[in-house]
Amino acid sequence: MNLHTIATDMPALQIPREVTALIAALRLREPDTTPLQRLDDHEWTSLLTFCDLAHLTLPLARLQGSGFPSWVAERLRTNVADNTLRFERMKATYKEAAEALNKAGVDHIMIKGFTQAPDYVKDPRFRSQSDLDLYCLPEMIGSARTALQSIGYKSDERFDYRRADHVPTMVRLGNWQWRGNPFDPEMPLSIELHFCLWNQAVSLFPIPEVDGFWERRTTRIIDGLSFSCLSPVDHLGYFTLHVLRNLLARDWVIHHVRELANFLHSRANDDAFWKTWSETHSPSLRSSEAIAFYYARAWFGCDLHQLAENEVASLSSIRQQWLHRFTGSTLESMFHQNKDSVWLHLSFLTSPKTKIALFKRVFVPNHIPSISSPAFKFENRRSRRSNTTNPYKQYTTYLLSRIFSYTYLNVTTILRGLRWRLSYHQPVRQFWIFLAASFLAWAYRFISFCSISSS
Repeated sequence: MNLHTIATDMPALQIPREVTALIAALRLREPDTTPLQRLDDHEWTSLLTFCDLAHLTLPLARLQGSGFPSWVAERLRTNVADNTLRFERMKATYKEAAEALNKAGVDHIMIKGFTQAPDYVKDPRFRSQSDLDLYCLPEMIGSARTALQSIGYKSDERFDYRRADHVPTMVRLGNWQWRGNPFDPEMPLSIELHFCLWNQAVSLFPIPEVDGFWERRTTRIIDGLSFSCLSPVDHLGYFTLHVLRNLLARDWVIHHVRELANFLHSRANDDAFWKTWSETHSPSLRSSEAIAFYYARAWFGCDLHQLAENEVASLSSIRQQWLHRFTGSTLESMFHQNKDSVWLHLSFLTSPKTKIALFKRVFVPNHIPSISSPAFKFENRRSRRSNTTNPYKQYTTYLLSRIFSYTYLNVTTILRGLRWRLSYHQPVRQFWIFLAASFLAWAYRFISFCSISSS
């Protein structure tokens, strides 16, 4: 499939007009800020709220001078000024944490965060960051936690970390309190200690090459701050796998895809880099990375080096068909839940056992959140709205809505998957078997779920 023919008709997607306008303005080839200039104050308010949640406020700020309302321009200037001060706090926090880890003999690397500069984001001051992501070898995690505890960090056990790539987030809040500003210079940074660069237990399929990333680590300096990190080609590999991970987990990926698009666009003519990349990463790994390349090109119109474009063109037919049909649904999922990524995920699995495990995870509710659970209080990164202040009525309404949403999402996912397969060719026998087994097992578990909820 020729990348230039990818359908990117954003207005046809079920996403707010203001978000469509933002994506058009952030494109790297032929960006169009005209739709942003047509937004009214209500739409601007909605867009700024979305940008804060999607980590796109600072990229939006770089578009200033495009006819923004004065109050929007002032708000963005304040955000940039706050984040500039916050970056200074970030550097100090990292230096303190790195010193504690070095004293304890814990070798580590910094991943994501400010390591994205300058290739993925030109200046770290234009990138929001709420935590430090550090990776160390699994056998050193215990020593790393002890070292951070020695300087006042404590594990935050309030959330479910069973599918995380890191141990419980470590925090040191002190007397700070949330005041509604995601760029507050005084807001402490939490630390996440990662024990893997690809979590096979969560993804259900291995990418063994990531184990070699550690041996190729290097040292960089940004704004006077020295730190250990992944080599440039492995940084690209890890970051694209992070996009894939979040895509399959149905998490938001838009700001990661925009940063990846920046990198791909700026390196589109760098023959030396892509030659090293193709020689260092295996065809299997490059194929996984190419899925993120496809997203970057489709959403943000970046250029691709010929070697990267070749990898996208070499994707299996079923993955290309899925990308062509469902790339936009990943944008829609930020506003309307869907499970379309399950069909892409299925293409990575080879054994019946892992396919069944994926089915259970996607189609069967594995637990009912308690009344105090964050999963009950928040939906799609926003506080859950309710017409009553009675927590028990809220919880009852939530349970009923969850039963309905599970029913609706599961049925529509199967129907959309079936329609997708029929649009290209008749489903193979295995696909029919999977659908039948999915429906029967889901029906059984759904009845069980209803019984538990009513008891």
